[in-house]
Amino acid sequence: MKQSNTPHPAPRSPQTPRASSVHANKPKLSEEAVQRKKTDYVIPLILTFSIIAAVQWIQHYKSSTTEATSVASALTNGAPAELKNSNLLKALLQNIAEKYPQRSVEEVSEDLLMQASEAVGQDNNLLFGESMKMLGVNALRTQDIDSASLYLDEALEIYEELGDEMGIANVELLRGELNLKKRAQARRAALAYDSLQQARWKVSHGQFYDALDQLHHIVQENLALNRFGAAAAAYQTIYKGYTDHGQLYEAQQAGIEIVKLHASSGRPLKASAMIEQLQANGLDETTVQQLTQDNLNLQLEYEESVTQMGRARDYQQLYHYFINAGDPVRAWQFRLKSQASLRSVSKRAMHRSQTGVLALLYTSNDHMESAQRSLDRAQRLFTNNDRPELSEASESLQELVF
Repeated sequence: MKQSNTPHPAPRSPQTPRASSVHANKPKLSEEAVQRKKTDYVIPLILTFSIIAAVQWIQHYKSSTTEATSVASALTNGAPAELKNSNLLKALLQNIAEKYPQRSVEEVSEDLLMQASEAVGQDNNLLFGESMKMLGVNALRTQDIDSASLYLDEALEIYEELGDEMGIANVELLRGELNLKKRAQARRAALAYDSLQQARWKVSHGQFYDALDQLHHIVQENLALNRFGAAAAAYQTIYKGYTDHGQLYEAQQAGIEIVKLHASSGRPLKASAMIEQLQANGLDETTVQQLTQDNLNLQLEYEESVTQMGRARDYQQLYHYFINAGDPVRAWQFRLKSQASLRSVSKRAMHRSQTGVLALLYTSNDHMESAQRSLDRAQRLFTNNDRPELSEASESLQELVF
């Protein structure tokens, strides 16, 4: 219930005497005060302010320590937990495992894209919609949220054209679940960021070894989220901690990881600066030369990946051109070429641009609204088609919104 901001006047007592009558006979303060020198107040004042400062510092220390422990504990325990797959998604993932045993995600994706291309040639919209849906499900095997979102959007468009209510409901449930996963990933990234700030505070206050396990976990969490710049930042704190404690070998190992992360993610200047810092801190010349060569190789690999992504983007534009021109068969030839161009692209090059944590969390609010709309629609369609078990699944996912 919203509280009013209007201040309430204090109640007036009818028996309150007037101030003039109360203080009429009271001696003046100057008459009661004992005459003291100004220096008599200095020491008590210093002691008072010292005590206040000490209390505030202790409270701040306890608060920071408690907060750091809370964040570190949450991160170690995997909170917020990655959203578990719904029964529908589990069933579809099982279908992929049975139909494509011992096949990688990339191989399954190629087969499904070829199936979709054949469906376009045969003008088989139902098969095309099913192919797009399964491509989205396959992408979720590796938490490739962006690809999954694209495929499911295309599947939904086809099922809507066909008027297939169950097809629409299934895809809407998956899209709702997908948007919930986007929110979960944003929260994981934010938690890793907060935990890094707390770990840095510990390091700056001489508690490096207390923060070391936390820092390694932050690295792994950011790598899992494809946030390679954030992982490098955590390694930077590890490097500083080891360097400050004179453990040069351990510091060098952390520095080498920093070089690899920067070089493979399109940040060659940062990689070179780290090599120079390692060399200045005693890294032997042979290792420096090898690291410099590795840095160059990773930069060349990154540049080749960027070239391949550009080629894939050109093919994708041709795909859209021929789709708009009413030639879907030829369009899909270019779409398959686009997919082939992306096969050799490294994951670090693919995710070279990283959205800030605040922007991620802000955008995830839109994902929650999208999840709500999709799950509402799925539940309604499942209910209309007498599928109570799927209707309940949609309702249970709605409880996770926000």
